[in-house]
Amino acid sequence: MKNLLLLILFVLLGIPLLSGCVKRAPLPPWVSKISGMKEPIGSEEIFLLPEADRIPFARLLNDLDAARVIFIGESHDQIEHHQIQVRMLQGLLEKGKDVAIALEMFERSQQPILDQWSQGFLTEEEFLKEVKWESTWAMDYQLYKGILDEIRSHRLKLLGLNVQRDLVRKVAQNGIDGLSSADRKMLPEMDLTDQQHRAYIHSIYKSHQGGSAKDSEYFYQAQYLWDEGMAERLSEFLKFPEEKGKIVLVFAGNGHVVFDFGIPKRLYRRVPISFKTIVLKEWKKEMDEDLVFTGISLPLTHFLWITRPNAPEKKRPRIGVVLKTKEDLKGLWIEQVIPKSPAEKAGLLPGDQFISIKLPPAEE
Repeated sequence: MKNLLLLILFVLLGIPLLSGCVKRAPLPPWVSKISGMKEPIGSEEIFLLPEADRIPFARLLNDLDAARVIFIGESHDQIEHHQIQVRMLQGLLEKGKDVAIALEMFERSQQPILDQWSQGFLTEEEFLKEVKWESTWAMDYQLYKGILDEIRSHRLKLLGLNVQRDLVRKVAQNGIDGLSSADRKMLPEMDLTDQQHRAYIHSIYKSHQGGSAKDSEYFYQAQYLWDEGMAERLSEFLKFPEEKGKIVLVFAGNGHVVFDFGIPKRLYRRVPISFKTIVLKEWKKEMDEDLVFTGISLPLTHFLWITRPNAPEKKRPRIGVVLKTKEDLKGLWIEQVIPKSPAEKAGLLPGDQFISIKLPPAEE
């Protein structure tokens, strides 16, 4: 069960998730066209799908004119993805668009803090402390600094999308039926009948763990809760009369955007408005399995932007866990384990506790 929470984190961080799936049908022509790319990768490798025609940034902006909501799927640890998001924001502002930004990393309960930030009432240090950045997101703040600085500079609306993480964790552990009556009242309206989405999420689960069907169902419910909760939050915002005419840029992990499965379909069910999706994908030698899914004829996204891999850089030391205290227990317990971190390599799991830490003897 502990491994289950780690799997959900894989989805949220936009890590390639489709390896190990069942045998696929022949690849669509556009996939072969893109997967055949060779280094060096340029700064504007933007493809209009399903034709896979390469288009310039200016054309991308023009093609987005009719969209009320623009989803940009990211891999959270890719600096170029966040630079592109800043560029998208700046490009829309230059076109005179009234833009709001919706971010996956913040919970809706943090909205008063986000409002203070966007209006310039908090310093960066105060903001990071108030939103508890290190414990709620656990990614390097410098990756997102450019986005948040633009928001404050232009006094843009910043919307926190996420549901309470504690609620998602409870669903991952015990399922929706295992929630208390109080917790069930906090659930958004949910439709669990999308069989293609169910197959997609279950394939992710099976490719990483041969768990029981019951555990797989909890995994699916938790992922769906995340998507439904963010879609509900977006729909509420779009219905506010004072927000009429705003273009909403949604920045979220790729797992919430690809094939329209996650937030886009859930939003359209609530508010049938025009939307477009852009998926940012880091180039690698073997890309086929990141671009298609068995049984789905739809392209991955409306626009696919292939980016260069992160440049090697010296990073600050990190163990790779998000810690939290429990009122009824001593010590700290692990809420999240960051993929590919020293913590994951050491075998640490969500739910593990630190009772004490023994340091090695100092060298004389």
